Amino acid sequence: MSTKAKATPKKATPAKALPKAKPAKTAPVAAPEIAIKVLKKGSCPSLSDTGVLEYEIGSDEAKEAYFRVVANNAGGFFSQEWVAWSKIFAACKHCDWLTSIHLRSLFNGKSVNTAGFLLAALMDQGLVQRREGKSRHYVLTDKARKAATPV
Repeated sequence: MSTKAKATPKKATPAKALPKAKPAKTAPVAAPEIAIKVLKKGSCPSLSDTGVLEYEIGSDEAKEAYFRVVANNAGGFFSQEWVAWSKIFAACKHCDWLTSIHLRSLFNGKSVNTAGFLLAALMDQGLVQRREGKSRHYVLTDKARKAATPV
């Protein structure tokens, strides 16, 4: 006779029924491309002054102004998506002071650098300036507050 105990089979517990996945009612629709005409190209130092950025200012058919960063000679990832001036201004107009964090929501999560690079372009255009006594805080200029379209 064997000294090993015989294993008693465990009773299988019934698996919980998972809810069936519901098919999507409609497929997600990609945002349409906006036709932007480039009106002006510029270059400026980054906010940290470690590189040179290139940016463009454009306009759509409705004459809305748009900004985008197109190059950075110092490395650092960024998004080249266009951002409407009206959205930039709306994100900043109620702030006593701002940083690039105030502009991050304008981009689709591509890179945290993009907001800071945009802020540098806005500073180059005279739409924001450094807050007195604070090296990383900025304020909208009178030019920005008066301009419905800064171009």
